[in-house]
Amino acid sequence: MLPAAFGATVVTSRPAEVAAFYQQHFDLQLTIDLGWFICLRRGEADWELAISERGHASVPAAVSATKDSTNIFGFVVDDADKVAQALTEAGVELEGEVVTEPWGQRHFYVRDPEGTWLDVIQLVAPDPEWLAANVPTAQ
Repeated sequence: MLPAAFGATVVTSRPAEVAAFYQQHFDLQLTIDLGWFICLRRGEADWELAISERGHASVPAAVSATKDSTNIFGFVVDDADKVAQALTEAGVELEGEVVTEPWGQRHFYVRDPEGTWLDVIQLVAPDPEWLAANVPTAQ
């Protein structure tokens, strides 16, 4: 199977509020708004983020019954520190500090209004020692 595109869905009792969060902080544009179902996309990306109302007939009952999110959506950005600062200034609480990982990421976690975890990632050069120890072909 070769998927034609990718999409992820946040199930929430507050579709408009969750959509506004992604529009404001991640520059996603509205492509569909049915009230109970909203789609967001960034430019010509071949992925989209859907937001569906909890309890709607299209959402499996087991999903609607689950309130805690254990999903993590990753957003690659140009400058993790700049995004972290903008979120903090807008009153969004970060889930920890911005950190640089030896495998080549500078990132932090935040949660959307529904509690979905977001890993905001800036790609950076990996640590050469880590690379040599973990990716033998990189030597």
